[in-house]
Amino acid sequence: MIAECVARPGREDRLRTTLEALIEPSLEEPGCLAYRPYADPNNPGHMVVVAEWTGPEALARHGATPHVHHARQVLDLVLAEPMAVRRLVVQGALAQGALAQEPVAQESVSEGLAAEGLASEGLAAEGLAAEGLASDGLASSK
Repeated sequence: MIAECVARPGREDRLRTTLEALIEPSLEEPGCLAYRPYADPNNPGHMVVVAEWTGPEALARHGATPHVHHARQVLDLVLAEPMAVRRLVVQGALAQGALAQEPVAQESVSEGLAAEGLASEGLAAEGLAAEGLASDGLASSK
């Protein structure tokens, strides 16, 4: 899975800390083989997360975890545009089991948030306004 994120101006550090806060709990999940956020050295507001899972079921479980749910709420306030998520599959000699059967898909996280009733308007009512981001519990421990 590859997720591209572009921060709103002034929210670059918040994007980085939010994605970094997902590393440890994601790596502890069954089926997570790798979870790495990367920053563009020429544009710190542009980050890419590269994650590898044992199969589509593990990725689906990841998306349903409380830490991902919370991060999506924060990212809805931090991102300048919808996150582009691409699910890729191993091909050729490297293809294995369910990974070889899973189709490539692209989706917008913002569309998913709207479907879950997590649009920006609802976040303010839940106390997740932009001013409160520092106290939401996703600050990096580094």
